[in-house]
Amino acid sequence: MSATTVNELRVGGSEIPAELSRLQERIDSLPENIRAELAPLAAEALDASVFRSRVLSIAREGLERFRLDLAVAKFDLEATRREREILRRKLESLGG
Repeated sequence: MSATTVNELRVGGSEIPAELSRLQERIDSLPENIRAELAPLAAEALDASVFRSRVLSIAREGLERFRLDLAVAKFDLEATRREREILRRKLESLGG
């Protein structure tokens, strides 16, 4: 889970930290000339935050998939070892 605050908003399915939301609100309350200078910078910060959130989500999903694949491979390896040992014992008992 993320370590962000409860006051997060969502844009396009991605979480926006409360700090960026408050920053946008403060910029929106400024006079037009100052807002025109700061709004693109805030939008850039928001885009970067959403991008990082998506990348982190993709990385987490990939890690979860990798862990599952690793668990399946370990299970398969152990099953193969057990089968090999059973067959080895059968061959030894037949061969004498």
